[in-house]
Amino acid sequence: MRVLLINPRISGRGQASVKYMNSVPLALPTLASLTPPDIEVAIIDENTQNIDYEQPADLVGITVMLHVAPQAGRIAAEFRRRGVPVVMGGFYPTLWPEKALPHADAIAIGEGEPLWRQILDDARSGRLKRQYQSDGYIDLKDIPFIPKKIVQHLDFYHTETSRGCAHHCDYCSVTKFYRGTVRQRPIRDVVVQVAEFADKMIFFVDDNIAGNRIYVKKLLREIIPLQISWSGQFTINGAADTEFLALARQSGCKFLFCGIETLSEEGLKEVNKGWADPKKYREWIQRIHDAGIAVYGSFMFGFDSDRKDVFSKTLEFAEESTIDLALFSALSPGEGSNMHRMLKKENRLFEEDLSRYNGQYATFYPKHMSPEELEEGLRWIWRQFYSKASIKRRIGHYLTRISLMDKPLESINYREFTMEELMLALNVAFKVAVSDF
Repeated sequence: MRVLLINPRISGRGQASVKYMNSVPLALPTLASLTPPDIEVAIIDENTQNIDYEQPADLVGITVMLHVAPQAGRIAAEFRRRGVPVVMGGFYPTLWPEKALPHADAIAIGEGEPLWRQILDDARSGRLKRQYQSDGYIDLKDIPFIPKKIVQHLDFYHTETSRGCAHHCDYCSVTKFYRGTVRQRPIRDVVVQVAEFADKMIFFVDDNIAGNRIYVKKLLREIIPLQISWSGQFTINGAADTEFLALARQSGCKFLFCGIETLSEEGLKEVNKGWADPKKYREWIQRIHDAGIAVYGSFMFGFDSDRKDVFSKTLEFAEESTIDLALFSALSPGEGSNMHRMLKKENRLFEEDLSRYNGQYATFYPKHMSPEELEEGLRWIWRQFYSKASIKRRIGHYLTRISLMDKPLESINYREFTMEELMLALNVAFKVAVSDF
């Protein structure tokens, strides 16, 4: 039996700007590791390789997020036309099973680990069910070890220490998928997995790497001897914990991705993120920098409190606080979220193309600007922040030691870089990529 596991291509405006941060989703190597040795399994990332629809396959598995659902449907149709059964899993079929089911022979609802062996057995015997659903959530001690040989041909560097998020931001689908639960993986299992990929720049995919401070501090002490380089996501108020920041730096942290979202207290309250405090953003960013860690800040636009000057004010803040890297997005209300329900009730949603829910398109009518003004402002801030002048203003002090502004991107080895070199290299990469707009 031969199984193909596929990550659909991300398309649409703005995607080139983040391609340097992409990796094969953790779900696919996880399922490959759970596949019995008598079954041949191959992982295909359509973002870096083409799909050969004529290659022999007995089952195709596709991991599906909302914004790649149209492309996943096209891939599934090509294989099904050739008589190859397709199973879809991930956020899209879990949260919107009635929409995913017509495009697949089977869907997996919930976490895939407890379902995968049954799906394989049923596919092998020709008795594939239409739906498979997890009962509750797995104990993270049951996450399999991923050997390097499974992903050696891929751009893969993800791992996890936990699943879920304790916060309930209205625009986010994580809470609905995990129902507000947060679980930690055994520290020894994380250490063994990290050691397997110690030669890579590891990214912890946790929604908040510092959600459980006691746990993460113990973990970081354990991985210090591995001398790895890593990055991860965390809520920016975690910067108040200087011990965490010190351990993060000692264990090889190069940068932390922080959901700053907006400088408006009113805007944060709109989306049930009132626990964040914009008045402390500069202090927290400085604390992260003082620890020797770079800041990758995420900003969103289209809040009801946003006026047309929000883009210039955000750019000013990002440059003055010397944020090292930034991601700019339009609010993207995924179907099923509280925000989606509110906007639908107010007849403000207009976009039906799911591929446009990637954060780089207006999908609803903002209150104080037009959708066209939202998109134009988004394009403007991308280009301004990643202009050569802005890069020099924000991180020009790095240039006293290194010079990568004109270095070919193909020569960049992120794993071997210092934090300063990595941030400058990524700024150069993003500077080139914003031409995608």
